[in-house]
Amino acid sequence: MTVFLLIFSFIIDGVLLFALFIMMKKVRKTEELELRQKQVASEIEDLFTSYLMEIKEENKRMESLVRKRSAPSDSQNTQMENRNDRVNSHSEKKVIADKEASSSYTLPELNEKESYQPSFHSQVFELKEKGYSIEEIARKLDKGKTEIELLFKFHQKPTKKT
Repeated sequence: MTVFLLIFSFIIDGVLLFALFIMMKKVRKTEELELRQKQVASEIEDLFTSYLMEIKEENKRMESLVRKRSAPSDSQNTQMENRNDRVNSHSEKKVIADKEASSSYTLPELNEKESYQPSFHSQVFELKEKGYSIEEIARKLDKGKTEIELLFKFHQKPTKKT
């Protein structure tokens, strides 16, 4: 009897050790999976950070280009002032001529009259509101009865299913 109990005890110990071994494997797998997820998250964060830095650098370059173009150098300023003085007298003459020309300008009259043609759907629903039957609507619009029925089915409000 003691031999039987001893063998039974060894079997139970073996089963418990096997169960512990399987549990340890699962714990290791979950730890590895968690570690991989952290690595992926950090890689994504690094990627976004580098992308953001690239955008900031590009914005700085764009800003410097805009500033360079909007603020010409001193030599260009003096040349521009000389040109502006010469052009001002010429442009004043043009402005006076433009004002005279613009005061005599009149808008052309539109000869085209806009015509409104209601869509097929709106015609169908308008006739339905007036009390026409499906057959009468189909005859009036020269369409099939099933086409009109389908149109009404597609535009029905959906009923709640409980």
